[in-house]
Amino acid sequence: MPPRVFDHRDDPNGTMLATEQVRARFLRREPGQDLSGFHSHIESGGIETWVILEGAARFDFRDGSVVATAGQAVFAWPDEPHRVVCHGDQPVAYFLTVSPHREPTHTHFDEAGNQLPPRNSNMKLAWRGEPSPGVDGRR
Repeated sequence: MPPRVFDHRDDPNGTMLATEQVRARFLRREPGQDLSGFHSHIESGGIETWVILEGAARFDFRDGSVVATAGQAVFAWPDEPHRVVCHGDQPVAYFLTVSPHREPTHTHFDEAGNQLPPRNSNMKLAWRGEPSPGVDGRR
């Protein structure tokens, strides 16, 4: 397979790799966009890492919040409930990876912080409309 370059400006919500070992994708969030409640990756043991490409994001954890800007990174342990929102009046673009990426991928929490049953991912594993590399063994 020849090497490829993936540019977040080509597909700002695209998944560039999706295997059981790792999921890697870009996301773009707009100011004021609600991202709902907290989730973790406790069931899959996944560590999530974000690298901010443009703008700023606020990362909420049970123990506090941090704001990261372009060139900065944040990560969450598998058992660490978290959520990410755009910070400020400009969109935020970031690269994220979850490793490993096994189903069920997410454990959500209700408003009171009670753990809900784990559930499988419903994300679109695609790059520019085509199945992501790694999906069904695709290279």
